[in-house]
Amino acid sequence: MKLLLTVHDGISRAGFILGCMALGAIVCIYAFEVISRYAFGAPTIWASDFVSFLLLISVFATAPWLTREGGHVAVTIVPDLLPAVRDLVLRVGFLMAAGVCLWASWICFEENIYLYNRGTSTLTTVRIPKWILSAFITYGLLNTGLYFLRLTFGASPKETQNG
Repeated sequence: MKLLLTVHDGISRAGFILGCMALGAIVCIYAFEVISRYAFGAPTIWASDFVSFLLLISVFATAPWLTREGGHVAVTIVPDLLPAVRDLVLRVGFLMAAGVCLWASWICFEENIYLYNRGTSTLTTVRIPKWILSAFITYGLLNTGLYFLRLTFGASPKETQNG
């Protein structure tokens, strides 16, 4: 089991690095677009499309690692007001979050297959198969759901959460 969790962490760490690289590419593309548009009067036709694609990749590639690190959005007013059952409340919340993420990843997976089978492309200047982008959504939701399961059944939430 430990090996499986280590592999999961490694895949998620690689996704985090990919997401960070996507953010760096967004900065470079925007800088190029600004210089191209205002210094040379020659705006690109592709920059906006690639920024959109890369933004989606950055969000869903980094989400699992951020969840692992406790960087996900957490509203903890109820657990903070109920210190006697704080761990239980947090674990129930993690379990609910896992259920939602895993359910949504299943829906996205089915959509990936549908998009692939239909050969659907984006409606942008730069056309790419939509399934490639939706695969990142599936990856992010699935692995985030798995981390929420790990938080539900793993170490004490006090050890993994700020608060």
